[in-house]
Amino acid sequence: MKKIIVAPDSFKGAVSSKKACDIMAEALEKCGCFEVVKMPLADGGEGTLDIVSSLDGSTVKTVEVFDPLGRAVNAEYIINKKTAIIESARACGLTLLLPEERNPLFTTTYGVGQLVSAALSEDINEIVITLGGSSTNDCGAGFLAALGAKFTGENISRIPCGKDLGSITDINLDGLDKRLKNVRLTAVCDVENPLYGKNGAAYVFAPQKGADEKTVEILDEGLKRFSDIIKKKTGADISFVNGAGASGGLAAALILLGAEIKKGAETVLSIVGFDSALISADYVFTGEGSFDRQSFMGKTVGTVYAHSRKKNVPVAVFAGEAENDGLPDGIKAVSINPEGASLKEAMENTEANLYNAVIKFVNKEKLK
Repeated sequence: MKKIIVAPDSFKGAVSSKKACDIMAEALEKCGCFEVVKMPLADGGEGTLDIVSSLDGSTVKTVEVFDPLGRAVNAEYIINKKTAIIESARACGLTLLLPEERNPLFTTTYGVGQLVSAALSEDINEIVITLGGSSTNDCGAGFLAALGAKFTGENISRIPCGKDLGSITDINLDGLDKRLKNVRLTAVCDVENPLYGKNGAAYVFAPQKGADEKTVEILDEGLKRFSDIIKKKTGADISFVNGAGASGGLAAALILLGAEIKKGAETVLSIVGFDSALISADYVFTGEGSFDRQSFMGKTVGTVYAHSRKKNVPVAVFAGEAENDGLPDGIKAVSINPEGASLKEAMENTEANLYNAVIKFVNKEKLK
């Protein structure tokens, strides 16, 4: 009996990775007798928590925290074995705000710190924090405050936010939660932007969060000032570490606490145990909305291929649009959309198209 791992990413805007996984497994069951291992994946951003929650041994925890504007909101995190997985967007995400509320001068990462504080009460040895989708540009000042850091400066908000960075004159980390020393911190991040400057958090990401040109300048100057204070106080230069600008500089605060930055897809594959599942596998079926050369640049499907190739397990990629030219050895790409289908038709019929494409591929390749 052939063992096939079904490990797709989501088909953005059409089918979640969980749903795609179920459809592909159902198609394989229709084709014959396979050992099917279902393993829906994510890229380490929003949606990662949903993937991890389905793993054996995972427990969903819910805690009341502050949203980006300091309002009470219930946020979930996951305990899996000895690891806590926190999706920062659950507490500071852009989707938590109405369009007219979006302004990174006034948003905070305080709620993410509250999630970490809650996780520290669990029997864990690692906290994984996924970054992305944030509404913030506070360099993690709110996050640090929730964990016990104290800031000095004129007219600083009780809960530090983006506008406070330019007013902070001193930082005291002596009151940081002592339990942080007992856990390993991992920040999941796929961007490499520094903290400030033309390629930094404010200039690149703040406009998407509601910042106008003047606000971007204020925020960028605040990020620089805050990092200078941290360097003066602690000796740590967090400004130009690759990825420090992720989530409005929340990554920089995590780096200050000793966090290791890891790529999203790599982290998710590690959490779900993909490499262990590859043992004795005959094939890997994966998928995404659009497959091309960029899929090999740290994205989920490319990472799946890299791991599978090391074990000499062939990979089939099912995608709405699939580029076949110049593919490396050990991978085949299948476009699931019927020839001539419009984008609207393709999006509306993704589930049926995926199901039919898997059956057709199995029969063509004689995998039974």
